[in-house]
Amino acid sequence: MKCHRSARSVSARASVLALALAVLVGACAPASAHGAARSSGVRTSGRTGARSWAFGAPDGITANRAGIWVSDGLANAIYELSPRTGALIRIIAGPRYRFDDPDAIVADRAGIWVASAQDNVVTELSAATGALIRVISGSRYRFSIPQGMAVDGSRVWVASSDCVTELSAATGALIRVVSGPRYQFSTLYGIAAAGSRVWVPNGNGVTEISASTGALIRIISGSRDGFDGPDVAAVAGRYVWIGNFNDDSVTELAAATGTLVRVTRHLPNVPLGIAASTGAAWVAMNSGAKGSDADGPDGSVAEISATTGAIIRVIAAPRYHVGDPQAATEAGRHLWIASMDYPGPGGSVTEISAVTGALIRVISGTPRRLGTTSMLTTAAGSIRPPRLTP
Repeated sequence: MKCHRSARSVSARASVLALALAVLVGACAPASAHGAARSSGVRTSGRTGARSWAFGAPDGITANRAGIWVSDGLANAIYELSPRTGALIRIIAGPRYRFDDPDAIVADRAGIWVASAQDNVVTELSAATGALIRVISGSRYRFSIPQGMAVDGSRVWVASSDCVTELSAATGALIRVVSGPRYQFSTLYGIAAAGSRVWVPNGNGVTEISASTGALIRIISGSRDGFDGPDVAAVAGRYVWIGNFNDDSVTELAAATGTLVRVTRHLPNVPLGIAASTGAAWVAMNSGAKGSDADGPDGSVAEISATTGAIIRVIAAPRYHVGDPQAATEAGRHLWIASMDYPGPGGSVTEISAVTGALIRVISGTPRRLGTTSMLTTAAGSIRPPRLTP
């Protein structure tokens, strides 16, 4: 689970989750995937073939055409959900995958890449079957609490404590490790990549590097950029979005030049995850390590316009179950949010319309469909209007 994110006590929740997680990972030997599918309706990989299931603590989420993939740092498992129905397709768990606090997760057409923060490894799975392709580990990769990942074309980028490791997406081979004082890397959590460039929040700003050579392009920093504990990043179209952990704000940059577009301030909570499209960014927020939050609810999602920086809507209604959201991804005009707090054991995944903000479903344990609602937002008076920096 993310080291600096919202405070939570694993030990306090252990007794509550014990029964549900025992069902998930109770078997010691690998189960037959085909046998499990016949008995439970869920295809499985690894050692689980349970009829019932529950999330432990969803930390990361990603999507491709095959499915929605969720990393669970407490259960040490990966869940694949149907992008059409939200139904559970498979659970991937077991010692051979080397999952130990799996956090960052990204997908390309062929593979699913998972970084385990405690074991300092990267695991690649087949996007088609969930089968293990490879486990990447060793001192030469310089993995050290890897908590950020990005994939773009033929390369996979892994952000660790003080370096960025570049891998071949085709073979998993090491291409290079990017590090050194000039990059100003410090306690990295997020990373975004698109085309020829990679953006890395570095604690005081953003480091932009060449995707083809790893060379430093620029350090983006300064008071007008609004950076204050930048830690999560996303890129789509012409814009790069950076979430500022300490300032409840989002900085929007021009992807082509690194110049400041604007800062959207006065978000109701701490940005913990960002999903971006060409027209908007969706920001998953919670009170984080700062403790109780007097300005906003304990979990919410804000949609920000890419062209104006205006907050289009904030979703915080209880029925959405975005309590302690950790990550978000957009797929097929739907937004998927992984949250750690849900009434009862484990966490949840919430699916909403990226067009209207309408709730589609909440998935927790045995998936259950909730009635689609009209757009729900917090009252306009409960949120201070954003101050935009031109």
